[in-house]
Amino acid sequence: MYKVAICDDEKSSAAEAAGLLEKYKRSKPGLEFKLDIFNSSIELLGAMEKESYDIYLLDIYIDKMNGIEIADTIRKRDYSGHIIFMTTSNAFYKEAFRIRAVHYLEKPILEEEFFSAMDRVCVEEEVKFLTVRDSGEVRRIPVDEILYIQSEDHYKRILTEKKSYLVRSTMQMLMDDLGDVPHFYLLGKNVIINLKKVLRITKIVIVMEDGTEFSVPRGTYRVISELVLKYSF
Repeated sequence: MYKVAICDDEKSSAAEAAGLLEKYKRSKPGLEFKLDIFNSSIELLGAMEKESYDIYLLDIYIDKMNGIEIADTIRKRDYSGHIIFMTTSNAFYKEAFRIRAVHYLEKPILEEEFFSAMDRVCVEEEVKFLTVRDSGEVRRIPVDEILYIQSEDHYKRILTEKKSYLVRSTMQMLMDDLGDVPHFYLLGKNVIINLKKVLRITKIVIVMEDGTEFSVPRGTYRVISELVLKYSF
């Protein structure tokens, strides 16, 4: 069962989100939800003293605290909860990215977009693997654990969340092997990054989740930043 909190100071908007959740539930037999609705940030944060939630559906503009401030407070108490923003403005994309929100839904919320956001939380995707030969052994690496791949002459270093692998291959061969996984990007000639593992991006540098920094090639910032946003929400 997923415990869901909706926080919106407009009761009609909260009711609309609750209705979409009910439709989503009917479309996914077997999934169960326990829903609590809050019309102020104080109500939600007070409830969190005794309860934690799996999914938070937050309005951006709400009473004295905006949704970003509420999300910051939630993150201090609950790092694993899934946050989905609901808003009439796209002005907070960067902040939502920093907080690692699951999705950023613009009002009026379309049923298709709502379902897509919920699928990211509730529907397990098929695990995809990159098969390589490392130190004479064949390894199957879950692609979503890969942070980046870096060239070391004739070898390529594959960095994951837990360990690294050194394989003899070319960047093009590895990109071909990752061809059906769209969130990998060839950064220049010597680095492949997982766009889902980008922590921060500026016009000068890309910072990965492990703190590694890569230079942004000239003229590519806009394209890369848009892709990072696309695969973060």
